[in-house]
This record gives sequence, C-alpha cells and structure tokens, in this order.
Amino acid sequence: MQGDLQITVKGLPEESATKFGNTVGVIIKALINAMPRLDLRRMYQVILTTDFAAEMVELSKRIESRNLITYTSEEYATAVAKVFIFPYENDYENLLVFNANVAAGLLMHKESESYDQERFDAALHLLHHELCHVHDNNKKLDVLSEWMMRHSVIGKNIFIFPLAEVCWAEYIANYLSSSSASKKEIDVVVGSFNDAIVRTKPLIDKAIYEYRYHGDLDKLMGEFGRHGEFLAKVAAYTLGYMDGLGESLEKLSDNAAKSLSGSYFEPTWKSMVKALRNMREIYPDDWKDINVYNELFFVVESYYSDMGFVLSVTPEGLAHVNIPFRPETTPPD
Repeated sequence: MQGDLQITVKGLPEESATKFGNTVGVIIKALINAMPRLDLRRMYQVILTTDFAAEMVELSKRIESRNLITYTSEEYATAVAKVFIFPYENDYENLLVFNANVAAGLLMHKESESYDQERFDAALHLLHHELCHVHDNNKKLDVLSEWMMRHSVIGKNIFIFPLAEVCWAEYIANYLSSSSASKKEIDVVVGSFNDAIVRTKPLIDKAIYEYRYHGDLDKLMGEFGRHGEFLAKVAAYTLGYMDGLGESLEKLSDNAAKSLSGSYFEPTWKSMVKALRNMREIYPDDWKDINVYNELFFVVESYYSDMGFVLSVTPEGLAHVNIPFRPETTPPD
C-alpha cells in the first residue's frame, strides 16, 4: 500500500457513508498494518458498495477489451469482493471492491456493542483473502505485466488461460490467507468441492447430450463455464487451504476425499496439485515469464478434453471446439 488509502462508500446517504467509511477504514488500515508480509503496493482505494453487482457491471466495462468475465452471482456462490487491475499513471492500480454489508462485519469485533464473532471472522478472512490477491497481482505485474495487460489471448487460449489463471490466483490467495480461515469457512469450501465432484460430470454430459439437438455451441460453453469452471476453481480453493494449513484432503473432509477417489476428476486433481505446487515452489522470485503457467495450461486443456471438449486452433489461428461422440453424450439413433 502506498500513501494514504482512500475508502470510498457507495449506496449510503452522504452522512452515513462518511461515518461508515471512516469507521470501517480505520479497521481495514489497522488490519493491513498487521499483515506486513503482504506486498500491497499499487493499492490506493477500497470501494465499499451496497450494490456490489452493479459496481461489478460498471467496473467490468473498463476491462472488456481484455476478455475478462466477472461473475457477481452464480448458482453455487455469490461474489462479495473482487480486486481489479487498472492502468494508473505509468503503472497499475489494484482496486479492491467490497460488499458493504459484508464489510460491516468488521465492526462486530470483541470490543464492539454489536459483537458477532462469526460475522467478524468471515469479514476478516475475506479481507485477508482479497489482500492476498493484491499481493499476488503485484508479484505478477512485476514480472508479467507486458503479457498480462497487453497480450491478446487468442486461439484455444481464450478458454485455457482464464481458467488456469483463476485456479492459480485462488490457490495462492487461499494458501496465503489460510491462517485467518475459520473451520466453518473451510468446511463450506471443501463441502462445495465435494458437491461439485458429485454433480458436475452428469450436468456437463446432459448439456452435451442436449447440444446434439440444439447445436448452439455458445450455450454449451456457457454451461461448462457455470459448472465445469466452478469445479476447477473450488478444487484450487480447497488445495490452497490444504497446503496453507499443511493438512490432507482426508483431514479436511473425508466425504470429499471419498468422492474424489476413483472419480472422473481425480486425474485432473492429481495433475492440478502437482502443477500448482510446482508454481508455488518457485514463486515469486523465480517466475521469469508466462511459461511458468505451461504445466497448468496443460492440466486445464486436458480437463476440458476429459469433460468432452477437445480444443484446437484453426489454420487462421482461431479457437476450435470439437465435441466428440461418446456413449454418455450421444442420443440413440
């Protein structure tokens, strides 16, 4: 963090916004000062908003040219905080946006009249997690800014790179913030991983089966985005907790370990574990260029294939998605 951090409150009357921003701002700054090991350069502002979804839409317009997609509310999870990267003077800015209703939990610490330990712990861990995204963004910007901010993702990488990047980002953020996670929060994430293992392949198979009739590839890829991407992402979240806490999956959730064992996702999981740990072992000092993602790129492409989406590049350099006929996704003659 450089200089004085600005706290901007949106969606409240001016007088209430000022009071809320000042109070929450003091707590946020105190918590940031208690995390000296995090690299919080390039962070100048925190936005607390009562309408998080609308703020995401507005800010997402500024990054549309970089083909990034922001989900604000999904079937399995609802976003309540996000760090954006924007150009700033001759460098970049990490802009943290936080749902004000969730941030209000920071006011409910032990010394407050409205003490609520569960809400405080949840808000604290969420803030810690997002600050770890700021830390990770800074490490990547130091080495990869030319590629991250200016390179156009083309060909099959339009599918591979965004999913690989979110898996790394959520893995390292949970790894670094695992010390502030309560048992309840960990149980929720690992429980979501268990549920996603059970439901995702049948949902994707059903979507492919229906695709044989409607032929809308964009609709089909949207279904993979909702279900298949969530499974990979929550797997990365879970592994981040595992490695940050030094615990096995069995220790965190025997149910998840049993659901994973012998499942369609187990090969992807094993490859993902290896790739993400290899990246972390040399992070950040020995990250030299985008090739540090190569092993993870391969994992993601193989995952697409395992789920029924074979990615390739046309002679013109465009992405091509082949949906091979497999017994579970082929209608009867």
